[in-house]
Amino acid sequence: MPKSPGGALLHGFSIERDTPVPIYRQLDASLRRLILDGTLAPGRKLPSTRVLAQELGVSRITVKSVYEQLVAEGYALARTGAGTFVSDGLDFETSPKFRLPRHKASPPDVEISERARSIMSSRANMRHGETDPFRPGVPALDLFPVKAWNKYLLDAATGTDRRNLSYGEVNGSAALRASIARHLSDARSMQVDPDQIIITSGAQQAFVLIAFVLLNKGDTVWYENPGHIAGRDVMQIMGSNVAPVPIDDEGMDLNFAIENHPRPTLIFTTPSHQQPLGTTMSLVRRLALLNYAQENGAWIIEDDYDSEFRYRGRPLPALSALDSERRVFYVGTFSKSMFAAIRLGYIVVPPRLVESFAIARNLLGQSSSAVVEQALSRFMDDGRFVEHIRKMRRVYRERRDILFDCLTKDCADSLEPQPTDAGMHMLAWLKNGMDDQAAHLALLSVGIETLPLSVYCIKPLGRSGIVLGFSGTHERRIPKLAERMSKALRSLAPNK
Repeated sequence: MPKSPGGALLHGFSIERDTPVPIYRQLDASLRRLILDGTLAPGRKLPSTRVLAQELGVSRITVKSVYEQLVAEGYALARTGAGTFVSDGLDFETSPKFRLPRHKASPPDVEISERARSIMSSRANMRHGETDPFRPGVPALDLFPVKAWNKYLLDAATGTDRRNLSYGEVNGSAALRASIARHLSDARSMQVDPDQIIITSGAQQAFVLIAFVLLNKGDTVWYENPGHIAGRDVMQIMGSNVAPVPIDDEGMDLNFAIENHPRPTLIFTTPSHQQPLGTTMSLVRRLALLNYAQENGAWIIEDDYDSEFRYRGRPLPALSALDSERRVFYVGTFSKSMFAAIRLGYIVVPPRLVESFAIARNLLGQSSSAVVEQALSRFMDDGRFVEHIRKMRRVYRERRDILFDCLTKDCADSLEPQPTDAGMHMLAWLKNGMDDQAAHLALLSVGIETLPLSVYCIKPLGRSGIVLGFSGTHERRIPKLAERMSKALRSLAPNK
């Protein structure tokens, strides 16, 4: 039970004995409140430390310590031989009222910026925490070689090179940039100078940097429709005109864009494995896109988010590998190939823009760790990264095949799964006019996490579908999950 001191002066003043908040903090907060709300007026004498300690049943040392802190902060004034008084300089008639609430109240409305309101309306707010089956973009976390990785981390943190414990280099670790350049040469047929590479804390920071450096308000961005959600929203928040470009059998429909949209400052594409439809851009279309960018002074973002996972033949050369005029920003990430918590990605930047991007990275948030960068460089140089990718290709291929077969067998009345030769997800068209948002929610209610195709779209496609990530779901679980999906989707059928 609380104990209150007597007298009108400290009416309502209380100490709670059965709370984790220390007594000195309760006393300090209560005295501040009484001073700030004017109950203890300027010049008013405070009870002596002996009297207040007796009234509250606390140590006199505690009261003395609180008084000394109030004096140090200017709330009170100690006069030798006279006592402690509320400071005379506190003008409550003209000063803002910093009142401490005596009871809970509804929080006041807070005005946020127009840009913040745009961020709040973004559809890229991915759920965190436990991952349900078929969430897109989640790798096989249970198969990552954690013990080996931890050794590289420990070595990077405790080695003789103490520079890893500092802020790191302005454009990211030189060792990691060199490792990435070698990997891109082997895997993507790209000849890259390590100095062109800017390390980021994932692909999303790469998109933010590109938008920040290149886009002015009102600039046009040609953007795949459907397309990457978070990249699109960043461009819109920056005030650009994000113009939807449909996807045909060869990739981004360049003729449609030329005929229907203004000349772009930036073109966003996922040519190796279109996000989310899965189309691979043809060589003819790639060359046409590069020629257009060169002739019209446009820049291209090539988002190569899951290019390592191709299940038929070798991964295709990157669009950037064909770019002789250096108009392409190649964006890669380790979130899909390793794990999201590594928070590392990179941009291959045209040489004349490297300094601008390095400075922007430093200003907007140098949020990757020099320790993790060093560990990843050695992980790659020792062949561990390539070894892991090869193993995951075999695993993901099996999971893809099982999922396709199960959906074809168990969900034939509601879904039409689409074959895919690459990546970590599969698109399934919905049948019978089923709404993809409704399907998404129905599946979520039974513990299955997909994404509705409509969230990827600026302009509606006229056809509904769901996107299922197969990489993070164990193959033994897939048949039972497909049966559960069938039951959940059947409940949405028009005749039910």
